[in-house]
Amino acid sequence: MRTISLTGPFPDGLDDLHSVLEQHGLRNASIDVLQQTATGFTTTGLTAITALAKTFRPSLSQNSRRASNATLAKLVADEMINAWAGRTSSSLAQPDFNQLQTVIDDWFAALTQVREHVVPCTLFPCAIPSFTIGPVIFRHFSELPTEGFGISHNEFWPKEPPAWKRWVRDVWAAIWRKPISRPEVGGFRFSMLVQFANDRVAPWVAFVRVTGRPPAESIRAADLSTDIALAAIQLASPGDDVRAITRASARAAPVWRVDVSRTEGGGFSEGTRNQVPALARSPQLIELHIKEVEPAFRSMGQRLSAFLDASSPVPDLDEAWCNAAYWYHEALAETLDTVAIAKLETAIEVLFRAENMTGSKRRLLESFDVFFGLDRADKIPPNNLVTVEQLVEAITTARSRVLHGTWPTLHFDLPANKSNQTVSYGDVEFLTRTLLLRFSLQLDGYIAAGNPIDTTDAFFSWIKAERAAQSVSAATTSTRP
Repeated sequence: MRTISLTGPFPDGLDDLHSVLEQHGLRNASIDVLQQTATGFTTTGLTAITALAKTFRPSLSQNSRRASNATLAKLVADEMINAWAGRTSSSLAQPDFNQLQTVIDDWFAALTQVREHVVPCTLFPCAIPSFTIGPVIFRHFSELPTEGFGISHNEFWPKEPPAWKRWVRDVWAAIWRKPISRPEVGGFRFSMLVQFANDRVAPWVAFVRVTGRPPAESIRAADLSTDIALAAIQLASPGDDVRAITRASARAAPVWRVDVSRTEGGGFSEGTRNQVPALARSPQLIELHIKEVEPAFRSMGQRLSAFLDASSPVPDLDEAWCNAAYWYHEALAETLDTVAIAKLETAIEVLFRAENMTGSKRRLLESFDVFFGLDRADKIPPNNLVTVEQLVEAITTARSRVLHGTWPTLHFDLPANKSNQTVSYGDVEFLTRTLLLRFSLQLDGYIAAGNPIDTTDAFFSWIKAERAAQSVSAATTSTRP
């Protein structure tokens, strides 16, 4: 940590503050206007502070989930500048370090505020009643609970004045060449949100309550929670027409496109496509389907709630499911099958914590036994054209070759494995979706059974033991007179 004078003259005639700080090698400096000094850290000092911050938030601890290392490192740096400016390293004693520990502990203890985030989403084009997935409540813009944010319904949805008043207003504005002032939907507090949602064609809003995180981390947690909740919708409501549902502040595909081309002979072609998600689904069909898949939403919502609140009895398994759901959501947004396959296989890898390609093959083979009762040599129904081992090898080979550059990313076809077996996007997407759904539902039972061990191996062993017990029970029942 260094303190420099800002009174000048500066070396080499430097008079720009940024240049002065650069000249002295200072980063993250604090300016004292009264004393005309700047106190900051060198690159080496900031590296040490970054390492120190990590000791206050050990990996996988609750503190590591509540605040990022960058946020905590800034807090540590600011406290050092405030408390230790003008001191020498030799003058620091244990009470100084104890005080720094107290400041960090008090800062984490004060992170108790509940912040409710409003996240616009491109979801269904029609309005249906609100529904919930864990900590995320999806509402159509037409039914926002505006009163909870201190704005009345009439203020949010202002009415146009009568026709004669509009005429007078427009004429007056034309005479005086003034812009016409019209009431904005959303009122003072929500007008920018409404404009942003309209620009992104996002008529739905996700409400997410986040507890005990700094503002930046709270926004990030709300965004990720929304993405995972959208993945849950895609898992429970499959179809190409829901691949494009997204958070408005994330990467979003246009809801319509125009394609124009001409041929050398003078031919001209123009075509338009409406790409609004779930456009062909009626409100009645969507509402009925949402009610039918409510058990699946409840199960996946438990995974998300436990991960967000760091309250799970099996945090590693719940986090693995949420990580996999995020990769699944990202995969569905891809237009290239090669990239989508890589992300889908990554979703399976993180779901089972495979760690490497060998582990991925082993976990995939094991998952067919655990969730489907199929051995590696068994043919996969309903077509029975390939074995489990051939399919697993085709999936892992496709991902490996695309990511390692031995197969072109910008290609229509997917690579084949050593046995010349290929895999399609639809096959891998169906498998990934099925594994994610079954993993979550089985995890509910695993937790309910009591004293769950937070490892994939223990979880798989429990599933197989439950299946064996059910088989014995069924066999006993069938042999009774």
